[in-house]
Amino acid sequence: MTGLLTIKDAIRDFLRKYDEITTPIIRFIIALIVFKSVNSMYGYSDLFDKGVVIFLLSVISALVSDIVVVLLVGAVMCVNAFAISVEVGVLFLLIFILMYGLYMRMFPDCSWILILVPVLYTLKIQYSIPIIVAIFVGLPGAVPAAFGIVVFYFSQYAREVYTTLHAAVVDENFQPITYIVKELSKDKEMMVAAIVFAIVIVITNTIHRLSFDYSWYVAIGVGALCNIICFIICGTVLDAGVGGGDVVLGTIIGVLLAVIIQMCKSVVDYSRKESVQFEDDEYYYYVKAIPKLGEPTKEKSVKTMTESNNKERDDADVKRRLAEHAATVSRDRRSMEESRQRQSSLQGQRRQQPSGQSQSRQRPASQSSSRPNPNRK
Repeated sequence: MTGLLTIKDAIRDFLRKYDEITTPIIRFIIALIVFKSVNSMYGYSDLFDKGVVIFLLSVISALVSDIVVVLLVGAVMCVNAFAISVEVGVLFLLIFILMYGLYMRMFPDCSWILILVPVLYTLKIQYSIPIIVAIFVGLPGAVPAAFGIVVFYFSQYAREVYTTLHAAVVDENFQPITYIVKELSKDKEMMVAAIVFAIVIVITNTIHRLSFDYSWYVAIGVGALCNIICFIICGTVLDAGVGGGDVVLGTIIGVLLAVIIQMCKSVVDYSRKESVQFEDDEYYYYVKAIPKLGEPTKEKSVKTMTESNNKERDDADVKRRLAEHAATVSRDRRSMEESRQRQSSLQGQRRQQPSGQSQSRQRPASQSSSRPNPNRK
């Protein structure tokens, strides 16, 4: 378990680190699988037989939201339906608009289930759908799952219409719309799938949301058991032609996928659960906390310092402090010498100042004695 959790955390960290690159690549691969599956169901238009068109649609789907991807897939199906006949195209367009207006516009986060169901039907693992939808989405996924079933069975009867219209002899009274509506209304296998999917989704999600230990895995097991029992009983009672082996194999695949999905979402350690209760002025609270299991904490390596290392470190500190002290002393000495020199120069200037003043005072007297006296005869 520890190794699996380590791998899961490593993958999760890698995807988070390079999210701008990995997310478009994953969406591109999923979109490519979806459009290939749509071509296998509705492969009547020559436009979508070209690999370049499928590639461009997958690139666009990798860069837009889920609801836009659903609309692109619906547009591809609609174009293929119009390639069969105008009546079939109009009928599919009305059904798709009805699905979008009633549910997908209000719950866009569940719109991708409408694509998932026909794809899993194409891959022959349709009996794993209710368990996966219950774990991924919950109760809101029951309605788009039913829509996806209708889309898949519509493609089957559209194929029969295409074969009939392109046969050597065509019945003039053949009406494509009437044929498809009539066959869909009396298809017992489609009805059984829609009813059982809704029952299994409700039961699995209800148990999944309970708070007892290991409720998630119990929900997957109970949902798988209900899936097998309901399909076998309903198929037998309504004579829907449900194969028991296919149901068991598809359910096992659904259980494995649901367990993997649940482990990717979260794994908890029930042995360390804690229960807390407290109250305020209006409510009394009961809280149960269960820690998640993740990558084990790596042990920290502590480096032990030996006496020699301590001694070397102390010697280095002493040398550094001595050097700083010597630099401070030399700096103080230089500042003292500079201050002494300034004081001596100031004293010399003060001594020279009086002698200069006396000379300047004696000079006018000598000059006055040398002048001639005009009163002297």
